[in-house]
Amino acid sequence: MIDQAQRQALLELRRLDWAPTQEDVWSPLDIHLDALNGEAGAALLRAYGEALASTGRSPLGLILEGQHGAGKTHLLRWAREQVQRGGGYFFLLGISDGRAFWPNVVHTLLRGLRRSGSYRHTQLEVLLDRLCEQAAVGRELRDRVRGRHPLTTETLDTFVTALRRVDPDLGRECRHTLRALVLLAARDDTAQDLGEAFLTSMPDEDPGDHARWGLPTRAKTAQEVAEEISRLLSSTGASMLAVDQIDTVIAQARTSGVDHGQPDAAPTEPVAVAEELGHGLMQLREALRRTVTVVACLPTSWQLIGNRTVDSVRDRFRRETRLSRLPSPEVGAELVAARFGPLFESVGFAPPYPTWPVMPSAFVAAPDYTPRSLLERVDEHLRVCLMTDNVEPLHELDQRVAPPERAPTARPQDMESVQRRFVELRESVGIDHAMDPACEDVEMPRLLGAGLRAWTVEQGDLDGRYKVVLGEDGNPSMHAWLRESLDETTEDEAHWSFRALSHTHHRAVQARIERLRQLVGLDPSIDKRRAVLLRNAGWPTGPVTRRLVREFEAAGGLITMVSTDDLRTFAGLAVLLDENAPALDDWLRLRRPAGNTALFRTVFGPPPGTAAAQPPGPGRPAGPSDQPGPSDPAPREVGDRDPGRTASDEPSGVVSCAETTGGAGLLLGTVVETGVSIRVPLESLRKHTVIFAGSGSGKTVLIRRLIEECALQGVSTIVLDPNNDLARLGDPWPEAPPSWQPGDAERAAAYLHGTDVVVWTPRREAGRPLSLQPLPDFAAVLDEPDELALALDTAVAGLAPRARMGGKTAKMDRGRAVLREALAYFAFSGGTGLRDFVALLADLPDTATTLTRAGELAHDMAETLKAAMILDPLFGGAGVPLDPGVLLTPSAGKRARISVISLVGLPSNEQRQGFVNQLQMALFAWIKQHPAGDRPLGGLFVMDEAQTLAPSGSLTACTESTLALASQARKYGLGLIFATQAPKGIHNRIVGNAATQFFGFLNSPIQIAAAREVAQAKASAVLDISRLTAGQFYAVGEGLGFQKLATPMCLSHHPTSALTVEEVLVRARS
Repeated sequence: MIDQAQRQALLELRRLDWAPTQEDVWSPLDIHLDALNGEAGAALLRAYGEALASTGRSPLGLILEGQHGAGKTHLLRWAREQVQRGGGYFFLLGISDGRAFWPNVVHTLLRGLRRSGSYRHTQLEVLLDRLCEQAAVGRELRDRVRGRHPLTTETLDTFVTALRRVDPDLGRECRHTLRALVLLAARDDTAQDLGEAFLTSMPDEDPGDHARWGLPTRAKTAQEVAEEISRLLSSTGASMLAVDQIDTVIAQARTSGVDHGQPDAAPTEPVAVAEELGHGLMQLREALRRTVTVVACLPTSWQLIGNRTVDSVRDRFRRETRLSRLPSPEVGAELVAARFGPLFESVGFAPPYPTWPVMPSAFVAAPDYTPRSLLERVDEHLRVCLMTDNVEPLHELDQRVAPPERAPTARPQDMESVQRRFVELRESVGIDHAMDPACEDVEMPRLLGAGLRAWTVEQGDLDGRYKVVLGEDGNPSMHAWLRESLDETTEDEAHWSFRALSHTHHRAVQARIERLRQLVGLDPSIDKRRAVLLRNAGWPTGPVTRRLVREFEAAGGLITMVSTDDLRTFAGLAVLLDENAPALDDWLRLRRPAGNTALFRTVFGPPPGTAAAQPPGPGRPAGPSDQPGPSDPAPREVGDRDPGRTASDEPSGVVSCAETTGGAGLLLGTVVETGVSIRVPLESLRKHTVIFAGSGSGKTVLIRRLIEECALQGVSTIVLDPNNDLARLGDPWPEAPPSWQPGDAERAAAYLHGTDVVVWTPRREAGRPLSLQPLPDFAAVLDEPDELALALDTAVAGLAPRARMGGKTAKMDRGRAVLREALAYFAFSGGTGLRDFVALLADLPDTATTLTRAGELAHDMAETLKAAMILDPLFGGAGVPLDPGVLLTPSAGKRARISVISLVGLPSNEQRQGFVNQLQMALFAWIKQHPAGDRPLGGLFVMDEAQTLAPSGSLTACTESTLALASQARKYGLGLIFATQAPKGIHNRIVGNAATQFFGFLNSPIQIAAAREVAQAKASAVLDISRLTAGQFYAVGEGLGFQKLATPMCLSHHPTSALTVEEVLVRARS
């Protein structure tokens, strides 16, 4: 068992941050090992030395390549210190996709000038002080120019004249930019905003101020401003411009930029981004003075830029340094000891050896790790120690012990103590001035940062997936920034940037809107970059402000209010996080105070498993009554309620789900990290579900349990069974499986007693055969033009392949046109049945179509359809006619029917696709005549192996009818469940119409990558999808945040092997 001192030390070590951000580049360097990436550091200093020795021309740039976690950002941090200690300037270019390259460069220069880094004052003050020294002006004027005393127009004129006298060319050509930089450093906010407006080429609504301060009304271009700022900088020193996050920009592009050997192909999004970035980087050397450009990126990113741009881009950069893994075991041990030492000292812990609890012998494998992956591996071990309450020294880095599924839950009295403290803090904190213009840059980073840090804990983030960064001091571009790592390999990330904006003057408002937009790189086509403006007051009414607000929202920005209640919550959380009580994390995951604020519900959606809106505020303290007592048969599941109990009566420690209509909700599973059971409304299945999982994932068990839970609530299902593993839905377990939860035995008995399971076997007369008529019920839709058109489209889609008119030739286009017009004529003539339609087609009246020579084409198609009917008995042939009403209506005394349609009689994909098309057309017509009305769900249709029926990239006989169901069925109350082992193999419109999505175990790298891409569309990640065990799924849906669930075992018998064909037929006959 861990003693208190060890626990405190381990908790402190877990605060270790191994993933520096751009903001960290400006903070003092804590440690640096010369033995780690020393050659790359020397190359950086040599490159800067060339800029320092130059009298104007910029040297060749430097490419700092390295895989994820190799230390690129750390090296930039070290280089920033070296450059500034040598009297130079440092700037860091962040998100930029090339399309607004020069505006982004200007904002980068202005942000950098506001930073101090290793200087006592900002780089802007350093620059102006050096210019004052060149101009030989007195101390009083120098203090006014640097912003130490109020600035006057006379002071500014005198300074500009003095500099122009010393350096006529510089003073004449850069005088306006110089004036704007002095205004930017002024003490007066209005002067600062005017200077920034000019430097960012912002049109102004009050030209009088420009004239008063000697500024022209014509705006300079962004490139002109950047060049002039660089000229002023170069007259006083050399600069380093580091370009970071290129990898993230490329990864955030929606389509692949890989060259597949087709040089004439149109450039995809990342390729276009690479080209634009390359051209921008090429211009930097020509436009900037005495500036070395350092590009830090993955090798693949620079390769993409180099391959997609002209040779002159590569000619302007040296590609001589590549960061890699740790060079030796000794350096690995030295790195960990250096990071651990200050943390041990902060809590007064004396470790038995510097790398405790990682044995020195473990570092023999360190050369297999990057610096970051080594620290991540060490952190993983620290987590296991805390979760198992046992310090087990780590002897081998490669020997992993799986952590327990759940951390020990804090004692109820400790949770109650945190809750009481939170209530006390919310009532006592002062937040009255948080949204005042004079205070927002100080107060809002603290408050928003605390809220976001608490929110990440509430998500159960144990692997460092989220990172919270506060805005820079002074006049920040943003107040808080949340980063979510989506793919460590490509450095793909999702970003949320927050900024409060309470200023009222139009220039202040405009500058801050544009600054945030440029920082984030807002792009409506990239949903992984989000900017949130918080404003409680109205906007200035001028045309420029109105335009900027419109453009901000059109680019994907969110403008919303922040309530006093939310600010009190954030303020209370800030104190709690500083106090760091042992029960805090458990309390946060249970209560979710940050996630339940109105602001975060607007930005991130409701917390997982919660209802639409919980009342703000802390609620009542948690107490022993909120925990299951010894007499409780089982923990209360989310959504379960005592009769007559209302939502407000629920214990505040219970995570409640959205209320269902007509039932207790559908059980999805339990959250792996908390054990809380999650239910969703039965009605949510109307918005469809998709399951991405491979063999051995528990996909079939999940499908069966969803069907069974629906049957328990009186909802019937039609399920396609392509693999003979769903026909046992009516079989009881011979004995209760050990994985059943309390109450499952009773649910299984109720399910089997109240459910009518029927197995159908199309084209197998030895079972229970079906015959499908390929034409829908036209009579039901004759009075609805849109629905009739859809019915005609699906009928053509089903008949055309059978008539050999499914291709793309001119003849086949005419054939489908004749089919459509003939079907319309047939429908309005009151015709029914395939044989009658084929007879009509064989002798098509001239009035049935507008095409010439249609009769001959129709006759040929009629003969081809007759042949198809002969070759495929199912196609309009004998057997029990398909009636969805029969498939979905239970027999007397039963609650629901499950119609399992076995595909054993349809061996080829083409046969299955044709059958499913007819089934779906019939189902669509039936559900329209029998909508669910006020019932939460009228029926369920389940399609396993959906990639074979409605694939992406190609059309099958059932694609159109599947898409029609996916887009239209919900309004009639029919729910759809699609399951596939190939996340990108299923049609994207099916995925887009599925509100609930499950991601289970996959082991193919291609399918894992595809699943990650699909998940990222919901700004989520499935980083360990290849390590999920059977029955574990990531799930996301409306009212259900992205989280890992353990799904329950099915209620009907599910052995490891599937049924044989004969066993399926036996069940069909019974």
